[in-house]
Amino acid sequence: MKHDNSTANNGSALRYGMFIPLAFMIASVISCCFSYSTAKQNITEDLNDAMLALANENSELWTRPDTIAAIRQMYETTHKPLIYEASDVNFRNNSLKDEAYFTLALVDKKNAAPNIRGNKIASDSIMLVPELAADGFAIKVQGFADCSMASVFSASDQTLPGILFSLSILSLTGMFVWRKRTPEISVTEIAAVPASPSLNGIKLTPMQRQFAQMLLDAPDMKVDKRTLCETLWDNKSNAEESLYTLVRRTKSALSEANLEIVCNRGDSYELRVTS
Repeated sequence: MKHDNSTANNGSALRYGMFIPLAFMIASVISCCFSYSTAKQNITEDLNDAMLALANENSELWTRPDTIAAIRQMYETTHKPLIYEASDVNFRNNSLKDEAYFTLALVDKKNAAPNIRGNKIASDSIMLVPELAADGFAIKVQGFADCSMASVFSASDQTLPGILFSLSILSLTGMFVWRKRTPEISVTEIAAVPASPSLNGIKLTPMQRQFAQMLLDAPDMKVDKRTLCETLWDNKSNAEESLYTLVRRTKSALSEANLEIVCNRGDSYELRVTS
């Protein structure tokens, strides 16, 4: 019984213990997503700051009539906005110089700015309105970064996700080691428990087998003489003598199977397993 309780407790502890590496793994994924989102937001803010600085520095140049005319002519030819390379723009993240650029698009009430397709990180936009603007013309400035998922991930801080992931692997390894050791203990304990006695393979007469089976089926494998006489011979006058003879003959047959019939003070008979 103690072995059964111990095995059940180990199995229950193992099942609940599996939630520990699972919790660490989930926490690692969540923190990884937050770090990735924070890195992406930082790139957007870097683009916004650089766009504002660039617009303040070049607003007069970009709102001149000849610039507007050049932008209009280019759009009519290519149907794309004017692209300003960001190699000379200052970013907090210097790697953005090779991945970022700014677009200058001529917009008015009739013409909206063309869409930039692709999976890009975009900044906010700003409108530069010329002082002598006709028909509501304005220059729309916006920054973009061709950052792949891998580049954003490399720019994010993955220290905490890495620690949580390592803890999940360590705890999972510990659970598997514990699970591997637990069955070995259980097998040893089970082997120490003696098997229930059986009459299979023992040569017995029908009367001897009925007698031995009554002992096997009884609590503590013990039956009083009166019950045996009533069951086997219907309490005939010579039942006790017949019982004595039956016990003597059955003893020799059961001794080969390491079973012994013991008489308890002449009141009952008991079946015991001998080593």
